[in-house]
Amino acid sequence: MKVCEVIKLEEENKSKKINFKKIMSEAITASIVIVICTIIIGAIFIVVSPNIEFKQDYNSGKDNKNEVQNSLSKIEEALVRVYSEYIEEVSYEDLVEGAISGIAQATGDPYTRYITEEEFQDMLVEGTETYVGIGVHLTFDLEKNGIQILGIMPNSPALDAELKAGDIIYYVDDMRVTYENYMDAIDVIKGEENTVVKLIIERNGKIIEKEVTRKKVQTNNISSELINGNIGYIKIWAFENEIYDQFKKEYDKLRAQNIKGLVIDLRNNPGGFVDQALLIANMFVPECEALKLVSREGVEKTYKTTSKTEIDIPLTILVNENSASSSEILSAIVKDANKGVIIGTKTYGKGIVQTTKQLSFGGALSITTAKYYTESGIEIHKNGIEPNILVEQSEEYKNEIVVPYDKDLQLQAAIKYINENN
Repeated sequence: MKVCEVIKLEEENKSKKINFKKIMSEAITASIVIVICTIIIGAIFIVVSPNIEFKQDYNSGKDNKNEVQNSLSKIEEALVRVYSEYIEEVSYEDLVEGAISGIAQATGDPYTRYITEEEFQDMLVEGTETYVGIGVHLTFDLEKNGIQILGIMPNSPALDAELKAGDIIYYVDDMRVTYENYMDAIDVIKGEENTVVKLIIERNGKIIEKEVTRKKVQTNNISSELINGNIGYIKIWAFENEIYDQFKKEYDKLRAQNIKGLVIDLRNNPGGFVDQALLIANMFVPECEALKLVSREGVEKTYKTTSKTEIDIPLTILVNENSASSSEILSAIVKDANKGVIIGTKTYGKGIVQTTKQLSFGGALSITTAKYYTESGIEIHKNGIEPNILVEQSEEYKNEIVVPYDKDLQLQAAIKYINENN
């Protein structure tokens, strides 16, 4: 009850509360200190320019140059004052990293962010090996001011602890999660093997405490089985590296058993690598324009499927409100090509591209640089994909990761569709 009251009080006082750390961060957010501007600004322009062509704009007009220089003089003043007057000793390096982080945060886009050198190195191997953690896919929920669990990996500590998609994490150990520190909170969740992390979460308006033991988590995100004796079922938990190879292996096994239909389950799948979704789509749909990428300047890039073959058995794809990103892309391609039906509820609505490139001093910027549109012209971001057949899960199992076969209304609808179309 005390935790619930604290969270409620924080929300009520949100507009009144003075957060000194946030003030300091915002004070140095506008740009970067003049003494290192040559290194940092140069790195940003050079690294990002292939994607957003900002360097050309910057060099082409005096007004742009003056605007940047004026901003740098403001940040120099703020940084020097904080460095010289703040009650405790702080390093220029920490202040500069805070400034860069603040620049990303100023966009108001939770997916545009500064990545430390250590985090960037971790990203390079993400999805290719085991790691220590609890096995969850996360994002930050701006409305609820907490970390939302989008999906849970199979055979993971999170699954054993009965965490659920849709849970909002407010506390990690004793850390109150905020927009400013949520990446730090995620690092704490990972931690060391066989240690315990305490989470305070909200689920359907109730506050719940969970203690989860960190373990090595296997990144294999595919499972498959035969259901009803002759229907293939493949669950994709996330579109990590090598998912296409794993998927094809399971699909070929099922086809060798003469299945009469296929169910692909993308529920609670937060997405991942788009190229993996396109490779899987290429297995099922004929050659076509499958997806369009549009940049801020309106530059379009069209992705095409190149297969000369297409699926010849009924195909259904299960989705829900936690199916995001690459899950939505695969669903949209199949739906637009009329090679399968989408069953469930409208998807999450994340259809944007983050371009992540390393800066010269070790860290990196991940910047939202483009949006995805379906072949039929639907902007995926914030809109989601509507199913062909709307099926709500029962309230009892709406937020469950594992639903009993005979209680899974969406799966039963998929089986019915396959049986009726044979």
